[in-house]
Amino acid sequence: MQNMSSKENFFIGVALSNSSNYDSSICVLDRNKKIILLDKFYYAQDIDYFFENSPYVKNSAVAFSVPYDNRMLDGKWRIHSKNYKALFDYFKVNKDDWTNRVSKRCLEIIKKLVDNNINVVRCEINQLRRSYGLCPHYLSRTSLDCKNLQISLKIKYGFDELPDNMLPASSLESIIVAMFVWEYVNGEKTSTMFEIDGIPVLERKSFS
Repeated sequence: MQNMSSKENFFIGVALSNSSNYDSSICVLDRNKKIILLDKFYYAQDIDYFFENSPYVKNSAVAFSVPYDNRMLDGKWRIHSKNYKALFDYFKVNKDDWTNRVSKRCLEIIKKLVDNNINVVRCEINQLRRSYGLCPHYLSRTSLDCKNLQISLKIKYGFDELPDNMLPASSLESIIVAMFVWEYVNGEKTSTMFEIDGIPVLERKSFS
């Protein structure tokens, strides 16, 4: 499936957390879909520094996962309402933007990359896991889930360079995101689920 005529030499996947309280990770793949960098960040300015200074950014394609917005009013019914409440123009009760499903964290960084003519897309990590046949068999992001995901990436998708010790969940997710942008550039079928400020959030159509 690889299209060696593509101009991109590096494929960067960013698994974004919804705040600096949780780790985000960046994975860089080369044209042979081998991991050449795997790093973890907490602050948006550190992610910005990476894209400002990393030699891999030039001639790259980049995918950012969409983090969910956890800001909401307290209360169990509001947590469930955030997921299922139909939104209309006349829905006025929106204290602290609790009806927002997704976070726009790092949007300025993403727009800067777009302005610099970097090929940038967004994706949804849960949709990718389902598409790649990497659905959680255990509670998502628990130790058992991470161990199962890491072994699956090594055996099913050939990432033999992964260590034996368990990686953070965000690092494993960044590998999936980088794998997706590699396939996207090389002809993987996708469709647009929605857009965030003009940047498409893509769905991988095939299922493994």
